[in-house]
Amino acid sequence: MAELAISSSEYGSRRTELLDQADSDGHDGVVLFGALNIQYMTGMYHLPTERPCIVGMTRDRIEAVVPQLEEKHAEREDFPFDGVTAYFDYPQGDPMQRAAEMCERLGVADGSILADADGSPSRNGYSGPRLSDVVPGSVTVTEYITDMREVKSETEVDLIREASVWANYGHRLLQEKLEPGRRPVTISSEVEAEGTKVMLDTLGDRFEMMDWTAPMMCKFTAGDVTYEPHSVDQTNRIRRGDNIVSIVKPTVGGYTTELERTMFVGEPSAEQRDYFDIMTEAQDLAIETIAPGVEYAAVEEVLRDYYEEQGVAEYTKHHVGHNIGLEGHERPFLDVDYEGTIREGELYTVEPGFYVPEGGGFRHSDTVVVTEGGTESLTYYERDIDSLTVEV
Repeated sequence: MAELAISSSEYGSRRTELLDQADSDGHDGVVLFGALNIQYMTGMYHLPTERPCIVGMTRDRIEAVVPQLEEKHAEREDFPFDGVTAYFDYPQGDPMQRAAEMCERLGVADGSILADADGSPSRNGYSGPRLSDVVPGSVTVTEYITDMREVKSETEVDLIREASVWANYGHRLLQEKLEPGRRPVTISSEVEAEGTKVMLDTLGDRFEMMDWTAPMMCKFTAGDVTYEPHSVDQTNRIRRGDNIVSIVKPTVGGYTTELERTMFVGEPSAEQRDYFDIMTEAQDLAIETIAPGVEYAAVEEVLRDYYEEQGVAEYTKHHVGHNIGLEGHERPFLDVDYEGTIREGELYTVEPGFYVPEGGGFRHSDTVVVTEGGTESLTYYERDIDSLTVEV
């Protein structure tokens, strides 16, 4: 895609939709505290800390309240603010009083405010006050922006598709570096550094970093550690015969993808091959089930039946997958207790996995977008066991 960013017109359409919803629910304006909600609505990204960034919106005006260290950034021409108020720091800058003054200027302080939270999130030591403590009007908290983020636009899908191209490249680097005696943490660091360099050399000035995360994130576990799906232990040395469970997550234009593979260092055993075949068949079944109108629960129900047939149900530790976009995990979820039906434009990490005592973990993850007729896989790295076996 020519521009690796959401257009100003798309941000404008999002704000119109939000303000239409606020108006229909009887609210006079909107106030946002969530960093990703602010980014989704205005394009302004920032590093969230104890220092609140606050955005207020009406039909006529958009304002931001930010700490001084974000002031010049917030005043960028491509952000839509009619006014930016900067305070020195928290708590001495009294940011919520500045927010109250912003609401006065917007003409909503005495009215009804739709907000994504009643004040800044309690992070890094922030402890208040709430928005409802500093304005005389009413504050109603909703998750409407979170609802909006569930279905992606064509541009959002294109950004995730571009990130998926780099996931393929990063995973190729990772597989080429696997060898006995090396530690996962050092290999991951090399992949992130080398992959990021090639990404930036290729994409050039079109690429913009929006947080401290490396443009290409790579992590993996090896051997017995793979039994724990969310283990952060990458310090054990790789051994011949280990299985590897990887994750590569580049980010482009603020949007991320997910590519995970189960690999083997040296010829896999017969037992490893059997478990691998069950795992890949499970992922195939899940992808084949996903389509518009299908219940979210139905996808995991299919997998539960299959795992029972294969005798591995006791080894499962998580549901089938989740939506993805500005965050690595977003709703909806492919879970038996999640109500509703799949819609065109939703994205999912399809990652049915299981974890065998003394045998380790077996999980692929691919990012798919729901289309009119089913799905399109945005990630495309090899999935077969021979391609994922490292010769040693």
